[in-house]
Amino acid sequence: MSSAIVRRAQFGDEEGIHTAHMKSIVEICARDYSSEQIDAWGRREYNYEAKRQLIAEQNVWVVERDNIIEGYGLLFISKEKKSAEIGALYLTPCVLGLGLGKEIITQMKQVSKELGFKEIYLDSTKTSKKFYESIGAIQYKENIQVQIGGLPFECHPMRIEL
Repeated sequence: MSSAIVRRAQFGDEEGIHTAHMKSIVEICARDYSSEQIDAWGRREYNYEAKRQLIAEQNVWVVERDNIIEGYGLLFISKEKKSAEIGALYLTPCVLGLGLGKEIITQMKQVSKELGFKEIYLDSTKTSKKFYESIGAIQYKENIQVQIGGLPFECHPMRIEL
């Protein structure tokens, strides 16, 4: 078994990104959410065009191991709002704990700094809050509720200062 690498996403990674995303939710986030929430969040249909558009227009990284996508990270850049926001960071169980999430965050920080941003925003799940705190993210306002598949999910608004 080879070691996992982090690289920029490219066309052809769309389905692998979706599969890793759903697997991460179903196999890792399930400990923190109800089965109904996991069904709404982690069993969404694959949308090739949406994933392709993200790869083309945003900053997307993948974790690849043995030619299989085992995770991904998404950094939204809004030039209008002059902000950077982590839209996703999901790893499958087989690469969790190997430092790959931190590696993706390091690359997100680098891109954000190069664009002149002073911080990166994110809405953390219950599952990932401790990870984000471990890399220096702070919760800057009260928890919020977001809707996924018609169900409420509690999120923790956080920011990473650069």
